[in-house]
Amino acid sequence: MFLSAIRTPTVTRSLQAQSTRALSVSAALNEKKQFIVIAHDHTDADAQKRRLSVRETHLAGARALKKDGTLQLGGALLTNHSESGKMVGSIMIFSAESEEDVRKIIEKDQYVQGNVWAKYDIYPFRQAAFP
Repeated sequence: MFLSAIRTPTVTRSLQAQSTRALSVSAALNEKKQFIVIAHDHTDADAQKRRLSVRETHLAGARALKKDGTLQLGGALLTNHSESGKMVGSIMIFSAESEEDVRKIIEKDQYVQGNVWAKYDIYPFRQAAFP
């Protein structure tokens, strides 16, 4: 009797932990997936001019995607951090149901439509959970 009284709380805590892990895994399966997109600009003489000509439209689209939770973060790839550094591409993290959904978003982007990005790659990604 004495031993079973001691073991019961440990077993209960263990079952609670297993139940919590199962709920976490179940919730994670229902969440959207994360994807990193790395896009590289064309390198011809007019590439920067094209980028700047559609930049505001590109950023307006990015703000809308950020607002609805699809775009988690984004920014320009630079040649360096000095004043002479140039934008040479973009990096973005998306939250979406599938890679195809991300591809559709990218294909509608002004940097694709305006011939700024020469190529882009989409990578599955999972953000680490830090305490």
